[in-house]
Amino acid sequence: MATRAYIQANYVLVHTGSLYVGPGEADLQSLLQQVKGECPLVAAGSPENKDAEQLSDEVIGAMTIAALHPAIQAVAAFTHAVAPLHWSNAKLTRKVASYVRKLEGLSSLEAPNLCADVKAWAVSGYQTLPSSTVQFDQRFSAVDVALGEVPSRLLTPYERPSEKSILRRTHGLEGLLTEAEARAVTPWGEILDALGLNP
Repeated sequence: MATRAYIQANYVLVHTGSLYVGPGEADLQSLLQQVKGECPLVAAGSPENKDAEQLSDEVIGAMTIAALHPAIQAVAAFTHAVAPLHWSNAKLTRKVASYVRKLEGLSSLEAPNLCADVKAWAVSGYQTLPSSTVQFDQRFSAVDVALGEVPSRLLTPYERPSEKSILRRTHGLEGLLTEAEARAVTPWGEILDALGLNP
């Protein structure tokens, strides 16, 4: 029963996620336009160092939150359905519980104020990162997760032949989400360029 419930909930999640790829990508473009409008080249001439890397990580976190935002309700429905599930395989149960915790954390994470944080770093003469960047990066790295993270091989022993079709469709949709994540490298680079950041 747990596997069937998980497979159904996961399909709904990735299907909904795939429907929101377009709006999520539009939100990334909005983030880019916001940076271009509010703080263009605020870090021009900044050094390539660990601080710049952390600000780049903050950009990635802001992008992840923006892209996930349209699917927040689907994430909440998934975590509600899956959180109580247990399997005889303790490793699988732990993996699913960890995945749920990360999704809950990621979906409740507030977007950082990129412009304010990069400006604060620039004002310090590129000597001191704002505490908001450090704190956000720590929170984001603890919950950063891709949809469909649970290894399918752990679920395989519990799957029924009748579920093969939905699993095939799910894997196809997860592939579309992975492709969208790969495409996000372009707006990431554009946002870094707009800020003048060189990680």
